[in-house]
Amino acid sequence: MSQWLGIVIAAAALALSLYTLVTQELRGRRAERRADMTVSFHWLTSRAYVELEGREPVMAGYHLVLSNRGPAAATDVDVTLRDESGRQLRLLDVEKGELPLAEMAAGARYPIPWAYEPFRQHSRRFEATLTWADGNGNQQRVVPLRRGQLPPAP
Repeated sequence: MSQWLGIVIAAAALALSLYTLVTQELRGRRAERRADMTVSFHWLTSRAYVELEGREPVMAGYHLVLSNRGPAAATDVDVTLRDESGRQLRLLDVEKGELPLAEMAAGARYPIPWAYEPFRQHSRRFEATLTWADGNGNQQRVVPLRRGQLPPAP
């Protein structure tokens, strides 16, 4: 009886080891196919001069930067923005057909001047919803954003 118990314990240990090996291998493969998309604000001391058809030019100090921290490429990258009240915002310097981006390689960044409508003076909190596809299928991430205080106009 004790010999059979030893065989059962050894077989269970072997099965657990095989399960661990297969699980780790699958996790590694999944991680290699993953794009890690995020979005953030980036301040430039020299402001971007954005010319809009039929409107006054806009000066943008902040840029909304889409980033892929990899290790794989992301495709069909899109971003939807909302203000603190949940109202959807439209980026003014994004041309028709520019988003979604066809592909962002690992390590790539895509800056967009922070000029949007409907504009509200002194708004500081926003929410960005990123969507993309990678080797693991369709992905989505919601990122809360907070813009710093604007410097005084020169």
